[in-house]
Amino acid sequence: MAEQSKSIVFPTDFSEASAEALQWVQSLAADMQAAVHCVYVVEEPQIFGSLEMGAVIIPTAEELNGYATERLARFAKEHLHGLGTIETAVLQGRPDREIVAYADAHNAAIIVMTTHGYSGVKHVLLGSTTEAVLRHANCPVLSVRAKS
Repeated sequence: MAEQSKSIVFPTDFSEASAEALQWVQSLAADMQAAVHCVYVVEEPQIFGSLEMGAVIIPTAEELNGYATERLARFAKEHLHGLGTIETAVLQGRPDREIVAYADAHNAAIIVMTTHGYSGVKHVLLGSTTEAVLRHANCPVLSVRAKS
């Protein structure tokens, strides 16, 4: 039987809400002596236009990736220092799909992420990355409800 991976995938969007899962990540990483993989997903830029918008400057995927890489490094240094092995990765695509694929590729023991807990129309309009990850992940997912 193959040894269970000792890695935790922690997706973030840099919001205060996503930071609410940090205490769980820190506790699990210490208890499991696990590496923490902190990931951020850049979605493809969407261009919405009308005849009355005029010129709109849309950042390229490369620009978004560069900015996200810098921000993720700062985030990890600020929030994850002292936890042992920390890896960061900027992924590109649909967040739920990329998080699950990353966890699979790294044989993650668990994914720890927050959810806003939207319901009704707000849930239909905004969707739920956490819900999609819960449905498709091949490892346990700890969903931490954001207070805000």
